[in-house]
Amino acid sequence: MALIEKTDIMHLGFLKKESFTGSSEGMRYRMSKVVYKDPDTELLKKIEAGEADYPVDKKTGEKIMNPTKERLRLGVWAWPEPFSFDKTPEDKKLYKELAFDEAGVMEGLDWLNARKREQDWAELRISWKDRS
Repeated sequence: MALIEKTDIMHLGFLKKESFTGSSEGMRYRMSKVVYKDPDTELLKKIEAGEADYPVDKKTGEKIMNPTKERLRLGVWAWPEPFSFDKTPEDKKLYKELAFDEAGVMEGLDWLNARKREQDWAELRISWKDRS
Protein backbone atom coordinates (compact mmCIF):
# COMPACT_ATOMS: atom_id res chain seq x y z
CA MET A 1 0.00 0.00 0.00
CA ALA A 2 1.38 3.36 -1.05
CA LEU A 3 0.68 6.28 1.27
CA ILE A 4 -0.39 9.70 0.05
CA GLU A 5 2.65 11.97 0.08
CA LYS A 6 2.90 15.71 0.71
CA THR A 7 3.73 16.17 -2.97
CA ASP A 8 0.40 14.49 -3.88
CA ILE A 9 -1.73 17.24 -2.31
CA MET A 10 -2.01 20.98 -2.87
CA HIS A 11 -0.61 23.70 -0.64
CA LEU A 12 -2.62 26.15 1.45
CA GLY A 13 -2.39 28.94 -1.15
CA PHE A 14 -4.23 26.73 -3.65
CA LEU A 15 -6.81 25.65 -1.05
CA LYS A 16 -7.64 29.30 -0.31
CA LYS A 17 -9.11 29.51 -3.83
CA GLU A 18 -10.05 25.97 -4.90
CA SER A 19 -10.99 22.56 -3.55
CA PHE A 20 -8.54 19.75 -4.24
CA THR A 21 -9.50 16.16 -4.99
CA GLY A 22 -7.40 13.08 -5.56
CA SER A 23 -7.48 9.32 -5.37
CA SER A 24 -5.24 6.54 -4.17
CA GLU A 25 -5.82 2.80 -4.50
CA GLY A 26 -9.61 2.86 -4.29
CA MET A 27 -9.94 5.82 -1.91
CA ARG A 28 -10.94 9.21 -3.19
CA TYR A 29 -10.29 12.30 -1.11
CA ARG A 30 -10.93 16.02 -1.01
CA MET A 31 -9.50 19.00 0.85
CA SER A 32 -11.49 22.20 0.83
CA LYS A 33 -11.87 25.50 2.62
CA VAL A 34 -14.96 25.58 4.86
CA VAL A 35 -16.25 29.07 5.65
CA TYR A 36 -18.31 29.90 8.73
CA LYS A 37 -19.92 33.30 9.29
CA ASP A 38 -19.74 34.15 12.99
CA PRO A 39 -21.16 37.27 14.63
CA ASP A 40 -18.48 39.98 14.82
CA THR A 41 -18.78 40.48 18.58
CA GLU A 42 -15.69 42.74 18.75
CA LEU A 43 -17.16 45.17 16.23
CA LEU A 44 -20.56 45.09 17.95
CA LYS A 45 -18.91 46.01 21.28
CA LYS A 46 -17.13 48.93 19.61
CA ILE A 47 -20.41 50.07 18.02
CA GLU A 48 -22.18 49.91 21.40
CA ALA A 49 -19.34 51.92 22.97
CA GLY A 50 -19.59 54.54 20.22
CA GLU A 51 -16.09 53.73 18.94
CA ALA A 52 -17.23 52.45 15.52
CA ASP A 53 -20.15 52.60 13.11
CA TYR A 54 -22.10 49.78 11.53
CA PRO A 55 -20.47 48.62 8.29
CA VAL A 56 -22.22 49.51 5.04
CA ASP A 57 -23.12 47.07 2.27
CA LYS A 58 -21.09 48.20 -0.78
CA LYS A 59 -23.83 47.22 -3.23
CA THR A 60 -26.91 48.64 -1.50
CA GLY A 61 -25.44 51.31 0.75
CA GLU A 62 -27.49 49.96 3.67
CA LYS A 63 -26.09 49.50 7.15
CA ILE A 64 -25.29 45.91 8.08
CA MET A 65 -27.03 45.56 11.44
CA ASN A 66 -25.67 42.06 12.18
CA PRO A 67 -22.03 42.19 11.04
CA THR A 68 -20.23 38.89 10.67
CA LYS A 69 -16.66 37.70 10.54
CA GLU A 70 -15.47 34.79 8.39
CA ARG A 71 -13.86 31.84 10.16
CA LEU A 72 -11.97 29.43 7.93
CA ARG A 73 -11.53 25.71 8.55
CA LEU A 74 -10.12 22.90 6.42
CA GLY A 75 -12.53 20.13 5.50
CA VAL A 76 -11.04 16.75 4.58
CA TRP A 77 -13.18 13.95 3.16
CA ALA A 78 -12.49 10.35 2.13
CA TRP A 79 -14.84 8.05 0.25
CA PRO A 80 -14.69 4.89 -1.87
CA GLU A 81 -14.43 4.98 -5.65
CA PRO A 82 -15.78 5.26 -8.33
CA PHE A 83 -17.98 8.36 -7.98
CA SER A 84 -17.11 12.02 -7.65
CA PHE A 85 -17.64 13.89 -4.38
CA ASP A 86 -21.00 15.27 -5.50
CA LYS A 87 -22.31 11.91 -6.76
CA THR A 88 -21.29 9.87 -3.70
CA PRO A 89 -23.95 9.36 -1.00
CA GLU A 90 -23.19 11.30 2.19
CA ASP A 91 -23.27 8.14 4.31
CA LYS A 92 -20.28 6.78 2.35
CA LYS A 93 -18.06 9.80 3.13
CA LEU A 94 -15.75 10.19 6.12
CA TYR A 95 -15.11 13.76 7.29
CA LYS A 96 -12.61 15.61 9.45
CA GLU A 97 -12.44 19.35 10.10
CA LEU A 98 -9.12 20.97 10.94
CA ALA A 99 -7.41 24.33 11.29
CA PHE A 100 -7.04 26.19 7.99
CA ASP A 101 -3.27 26.45 8.04
CA GLU A 102 -0.23 24.43 6.90
CA ALA A 103 -0.34 22.36 10.10
CA GLY A 104 -3.99 21.54 9.35
CA VAL A 105 -3.08 20.44 5.83
CA MET A 106 -0.38 18.12 7.21
CA GLU A 107 -2.77 16.80 9.86
CA GLY A 108 -5.32 16.21 7.08
CA LEU A 109 -2.72 14.26 5.12
CA ASP A 110 -1.99 12.12 8.19
CA TRP A 111 -5.73 11.57 8.73
CA LEU A 112 -6.18 10.45 5.11
CA ASN A 113 -3.29 8.00 5.40
CA ALA A 114 -4.73 6.61 8.65
CA ARG A 115 -8.09 6.05 6.90
CA LYS A 116 -6.24 4.38 4.04
CA ARG A 117 -4.46 1.97 6.43
CA GLU A 118 -7.68 1.09 8.27
CA GLN A 119 -9.66 -0.27 5.35
CA ASP A 120 -9.37 -2.08 2.05
CA TRP A 121 -10.84 0.66 -0.12
CA ALA A 122 -11.09 -1.61 -3.16
CA GLU A 123 -13.57 -3.76 -1.19
CA LEU A 124 -15.61 -0.66 -0.29
CA ARG A 125 -16.00 0.31 -3.94
CA ILE A 126 -19.56 1.49 -4.59
CA SER A 127 -21.40 -0.44 -7.28
CA TRP A 128 -23.28 1.40 -9.98
CA LYS A 129 -26.34 -0.62 -8.89
CA ASP A 130 -26.06 0.57 -5.26
CA ARG A 131 -25.96 4.24 -6.13
CA SER A 132 -29.09 6.08 -5.08
